[in-house]
Amino acid sequence: MEQLVRSAIDGQQAAFEQLVEAEKSKLLAKAYSYIGNREDAADIVQETLLQAFKSMHQLKEPKYFSTWLFKILIRQCFAYLQQRKRTLVVETELIQQQLIEQEQSMNYEFVHEALSLLRKDYQTVLILFYFYYFKVQETAYLLDKPINTIKMFLHRGRIQLKKQLEQSMNKPIKQKEVIHMLKEQLAKLALNFVSIPDNYQLLVEDYSKEQATFMWSTDELEEGIEVSLDPNGKLLDLTRPPSTTGTLVTMQKQQAIADQFLTAQYTEALDYLAVSTIIEKEDETKFLYKQFVGGYPLASYYTKIIVSKYGEIIDFKYNGYTKAPPKILTQLASKDRILQQVLKAPWALSMKYLVSGNYSVAQSGLYPIYESPIVYQSFNAIDGKTLFEEEDEKEASFTKFPYVQPLKKQKTLENIIGVTDCMGKLREVEMDESTLGIVWRKKDWQAPKDKSLENFLLERIEDTVKAKVDKHSRKLKEFNWFKERTGELELSFEACRDIACTFIATYFKEYIPYLQLQIEEPSFNEMNRAYFTFPLYVAHGLQIEGERFYVGVNKTTGFIDTLWSPRIDLKLLDSYDCATIQPLENVISALKEADAFLQWSCQYDDNKNDEVLQYRLGQSKTKQRIVGIDATTGQFIVSKL
Repeated sequence: MEQLVRSAIDGQQAAFEQLVEAEKSKLLAKAYSYIGNREDAADIVQETLLQAFKSMHQLKEPKYFSTWLFKILIRQCFAYLQQRKRTLVVETELIQQQLIEQEQSMNYEFVHEALSLLRKDYQTVLILFYFYYFKVQETAYLLDKPINTIKMFLHRGRIQLKKQLEQSMNKPIKQKEVIHMLKEQLAKLALNFVSIPDNYQLLVEDYSKEQATFMWSTDELEEGIEVSLDPNGKLLDLTRPPSTTGTLVTMQKQQAIADQFLTAQYTEALDYLAVSTIIEKEDETKFLYKQFVGGYPLASYYTKIIVSKYGEIIDFKYNGYTKAPPKILTQLASKDRILQQVLKAPWALSMKYLVSGNYSVAQSGLYPIYESPIVYQSFNAIDGKTLFEEEDEKEASFTKFPYVQPLKKQKTLENIIGVTDCMGKLREVEMDESTLGIVWRKKDWQAPKDKSLENFLLERIEDTVKAKVDKHSRKLKEFNWFKERTGELELSFEACRDIACTFIATYFKEYIPYLQLQIEEPSFNEMNRAYFTFPLYVAHGLQIEGERFYVGVNKTTGFIDTLWSPRIDLKLLDSYDCATIQPLENVISALKEADAFLQWSCQYDDNKNDEVLQYRLGQSKTKQRIVGIDATTGQFIVSKL
């Protein structure tokens, strides 16, 4: 393990990918526990892995790799923390009626009041212990107190809470009832905000990491309802599918609905937050609220609300505000100093596949781009210096795709992947307009009874085999075994490499003229897998960034456990004309359109998270982040995200 980490520190991408393969599911579960949204959590994990790969050289102790990786994940989560809410606008009369019905049916509202009357340290310990399942030792570590002190707080806190509840409810209660009510109150409060259809079932009931999360959906998991509350019962997350009929409302009315919903949840919110962005679409309008200091929005505090065309809140993501904002700097660095660094920075040619919805390109496709690490830098607002050192990347070595004899093709998808008769198909879902996702698992697998988020994710991932296929041709695109396979073999790294090459030659022969093999140091991960990278290129030495075959071979079975394939259609490669690429000196004049913009950013360290004022680069007219210079047109390509 430590040797693999050292290889990753030395810049070996394959070693890094092997390391994170075993961590991905845990990273996703942790991100989900903070964010509560599968898509956002997946984005967080991807950004975490990107930042980790860029910063591997900073890791001093290989044995702390997992801890270091999760620390980066948590830092990334801060920017998105408590962002999950597609919500229904509930009429005032309905809310009042629900509260009346609640008061008539149960007394759990007394728990919050009783908790609020306890000493602050008793409150904190009870919440951590009962809502979030922190053990005594973990609670002691979090609060920096002796274990015996935590035990004492728990004991005295339970006694005092019991007394407060007895006074409030005017009847004696048992200690077991107190423990049950601490969690039951949040479950009941969650139902104040949503109506659950009869065909929905509770999938998640999780009390962890500063929130209680509940999720309902159908068996197909097509459209879910989610509610998240903080330990005091305040709404953090509310998600529901939009209605398909109703009365259309204007954009002005939509904003009034968004404002009303926000202040109904957080009375003072609009005293600190203001609408910074409005994006109007055919079926919905997005309102982004931010807290401005000195004319610039803070990075840590914002709310996103999306209102449907029928006046429903279908996305509400709240991230608070601060009553103690950072101070404005009186002296700032000259932007000219920063822009001079841009002009002097090295620019290199690369090839990217860009999607028109994400970048300023006319249509999705291949684009030659001159890019530089300088565009990803942030600059100190006082002295204009870059805020992180550019790492010296170790250049990878490549060779031609080796000649191997293809095998006879298996006829079924299951046989290609290795799915056995003891496994059954769990689901087949449409992932996008061209891709189907298929999942298999052993037929006698037992789902965990607990409805925590972690167990929900385990139910979705543990011991599964997942594949993606073309919707129309059923041609295999990728698959991954999340179930460990072991055998009696002890194959060498070279033998595993030959198996990977043979698999590509058998099922993806048409790609071979565009493939190279990345030369790696022999290594296997903890699951006995060796990984091989086959990058795609359009001309000698001009690889397409991120487009490659990535194959994991199990040395004890000789089976393929992991396959990722390129997204690019071969017709695009066949038709691409490299002669249109201009030399750098012909397009470097585009840098005149670069500018530096002030922004507040999160500065994380071990003890605190501060907002600091920084410069970032962007296009002068649009302020959008620069990706690079189009090597054909000489125009900036910027990100729309």
